[in-house]
Amino acid sequence: MMQQTLQGVSARGAALLAALAVATGLNGCAVENNTTLLSPVQAVTTLVEKDDGTVEAELVLISTSVQPHEFVDTADNVQVRVPGGVFVGLARTRSGHYTMDSTRNAELTYQENETYQFRFDLDDETAQQVSGGNFVAVMTAPAGDVTFTITDAPQFAGDTATITWTPTRRYGLIRVTDAAGATVYENFDFEQPEFNGSKWARLKNNGMDVLGVDVFSVAGDYTIHFCGVDKTSGFDPSLSAELGVLSGFLIGKCAAPQTITVPN
Repeated sequence: MMQQTLQGVSARGAALLAALAVATGLNGCAVENNTTLLSPVQAVTTLVEKDDGTVEAELVLISTSVQPHEFVDTADNVQVRVPGGVFVGLARTRSGHYTMDSTRNAELTYQENETYQFRFDLDDETAQQVSGGNFVAVMTAPAGDVTFTITDAPQFAGDTATITWTPTRRYGLIRVTDAAGATVYENFDFEQPEFNGSKWARLKNNGMDVLGVDVFSVAGDYTIHFCGVDKTSGFDPSLSAELGVLSGFLIGKCAAPQTITVPN
């Protein structure tokens, strides 16, 4: 089943990815990188330091070779290289998700202005036209703390909320949980493997975002979790060519969560 799922991207699929590349502002020279365009291997890596100092690393691996897209569970040697040269292994904790945190491995640390590298291997059947490929992404950890403010809280159930953050140039990862701790909204989640260019478009880096009326649809207590990250994606030279055009790397810090009460 996995071999059938991860067959080469069709001409139609390649055309779609090329259109996505153009739509997201990638230059013509980059679009000519056929390896990236044809690769079905979409890898999104995240490394963040939480407000309590815990560091979390995650690789999400998706095949876009067929519809619907599917998580990839066959990656080997999934690692993040931390400053100083130590390689920290990530374990598959659920389908398509490989994770590690500093409570399980103290060598996973966040060091400002230092470079991190994610890497993994895929067997030839899984990787298809990029078999034996070099699946690598690198990025530098930004310095400085991240803060956010709920500048316009919901006045009633079904109202919107506005949040602002600094540094404003960071991209905002936003998650909202209810009083029971269940996630009711997340602007960049991979609970399902379906993935297209619109997911990256939901990340804002203008220092402000508005949470819609569906987020706070019921009265009660809600907690807003926020991380401010730097981002690289698509044809950026920090990502190896064998990674698909929807791949990317997010790295940064999280602010302390804030809880609000939404009245009827």
